[in-house]
Amino acid sequence: ISYRDAEQFLSRIGGEEAPEDWQGQINITYNIGPEFSDGSEIVYLEVNNEFVNKTIRNVIGQIHGSVEPDKLVLLGNHRDAWVFGGADPSSGTAVLAEIANVLGQLRKTGWRPGRTLVLCSWDAEEYGLLGSTEWVQIKCPNPHYPTLYDEWQHYNVIPGTRP
Repeated sequence: ISYRDAEQFLSRIGGEEAPEDWQGQINITYNIGPEFSDGSEIVYLEVNNEFVNKTIRNVIGQIHGSVEPDKLVLLGNHRDAWVFGGADPSSGTAVLAEIANVLGQLRKTGWRPGRTLVLCSWDAEEYGLLGSTEWVQIKCPNPHYPTLYDEWQHYNVIPGTRP
């Protein structure tokens, strides 16, 4: 629902005031109900979602390692946007593209990394980390094989902040 609609619904909820850590970003006092402050109890919400299968496309590049090629170092970023618009994925995509450029220049000199480098441009991150999840499930289907989700370090860089 829109911000304006959410503000209307949330501002009309009666009952006790919600705890401080439940207070949101809309400039209202959040209450926990169960009823609306005007006594009405029913809200009709019509949802018109389309449930369709769509093709997503991950872009993956690899430089095979020279010492431990079976061990992967993943560098990735999503490129779809939702909340923060172009600032969210584009900053990470710019960094990933520059890293790819530098690694390409190094490869022209004959350089190879010790471990295999995998550069990943994930699609459909905003819809539930689909691109990266599907890639891991396809690349590492063995539940006994340690995957990205078992032993990983995640550094989330939000535009305008420091890690």
